[in-house]
Amino acid sequence: MPGFGRHRRRMMGQMEDPRSRFFMALASDQRIKILEALKDGEKSSGELISILELDPSVVSRHLTMLRNVGLVSARKEGVSLFFSLGDTRVLEIIDLATKISKDWFNRYQAYFE
Repeated sequence: MPGFGRHRRRMMGQMEDPRSRFFMALASDQRIKILEALKDGEKSSGELISILELDPSVVSRHLTMLRNVGLVSARKEGVSLFFSLGDTRVLEIIDLATKISKDWFNRYQAYFE
């Protein structure tokens, strides 16, 4: 669809604050799963593809986004790529978000029943 990309940028506005990109990188179930999988240590791209059960190209796009904000780092060994957490503090953010979400749900649980 010609011009869609430009229209989308106008709708979302320019992201001048680097924190916006950071939180956008966390705004995906699959990317959170990648980060949680890397909590236990380095994984190959094949291992991550197997864990997520997604098409390799989709996993690659998610890894690229996480690498672009420094949450994941990569190293090449022969023809294989291995990924690890770029900054383990992201796990604290995910843990805090989990606690906030649980607290919010518990507070408003009656509305969901």
